Amino acid sequence: MPGRFKILFLFGLIIFFNSTSIIAQPDPAKASRMKVQGIYLYSFAKNVYWPSNYTTGDFTIGIYGSKDLFNLLNTIFKDKVTGSQKIVWDFYESASDIKDCHLLFVSKEETSMISKVTKKLNQKTLLVTELEDISNSSSSMINFVYVQSKLKFQLNKSESEKNNFKFKQKFADLAYSII
Repeated sequence: MPGRFKILFLFGLIIFFNSTSIIAQPDPAKASRMKVQGIYLYSFAKNVYWPSNYTTGDFTIGIYGSKDLFNLLNTIFKDKVTGSQKIVWDFYESASDIKDCHLLFVSKEETSMISKVTKKLNQKTLLVTELEDISNSSSSMINFVYVQSKLKFQLNKSESEKNNFKFKQKFADLAYSII
């Protein structure tokens, strides 16, 4: 009987460890969504006419609130460039950590911090958010939305132009909506 107990115990441990490793694996839908967000962010960087003083040195894209997204993008888009600038990814854990960057993505989990975030930004930072609707924020220039389970983006053209951002026409035509 003690031998049978040991076998059952070991079998239980094997099942437990296998089930926790399955649970620990990233959700494929989340990983896919993050990849699409990364492609969009990279596309945003390449399809904006940046002011001349922002076209030298590294091109910095900040991620606020999603360490998983940062890790993925830092791996997938490592050594990518826009124009002659190397893309560098920065992660910010809090609004007070945010530094000067070309483009800043604020994840859905941190949208309540938008007012604090915008106080940290200079006018040459393109702000990308995940709000329910871009019309809820006058400071967001690009906003991710889901339409029939597909990731799309909204473009706040008036806010963008106020900050001297101009988009390539092909890019603007891809926007789900423009306000």
